[in-house]
Amino acid sequence: MKRAIAFIALAIALSGCASLAVRPCDSIGTRDSKYAARFFLGIITLGISEAGIQHEQFIEASEGWRFCPQPVGWQGLPPAMGALRTPGMLVNATKWTINVYLDVEPTIAKIPPLFILRPGESRQLALVAGPHRIVARPAAPIGAGMAPPGQYERQIQIDPRDRSFRLQMSEEEFK
Repeated sequence: MKRAIAFIALAIALSGCASLAVRPCDSIGTRDSKYAARFFLGIITLGISEAGIQHEQFIEASEGWRFCPQPVGWQGLPPAMGALRTPGMLVNATKWTINVYLDVEPTIAKIPPLFILRPGESRQLALVAGPHRIVARPAAPIGAGMAPPGQYERQIQIDPRDRSFRLQMSEEEFK
């Protein structure tokens, strides 16, 4: 009996924990056998083996389950739904309402602003990696004396590795 247990432990050690990773192409019997073996192996190794098995499952899932055969009629991965975007926040820290334009010249007639920010308001914006030009102009009439005649203008570079960005438009930046 001791030899059988030692032999099973040696076979598992030689095959590695990766062989116990559950794959979507596993049959029900194979999947149940792997879970049972993982249970007893987890008891023997005090749960350390489970970390290795889960890591292997994560790697296989990110690589497209490399050990599973392709389904019949498989055409490959679908094209991406556009480029990855970096989320960010635009904050209006001024005392007036502003019109915000993205990658356009606001002086060209009939181009509406991307959005309007009221005083103290913020808006989320997701940008594709690369250079962007953000222009903000006061929405209030300049003759009323409430808003300056200038505009906020900033060139930003979004790096695909960035997790987020934040632009706060203050009164001093309107020139």
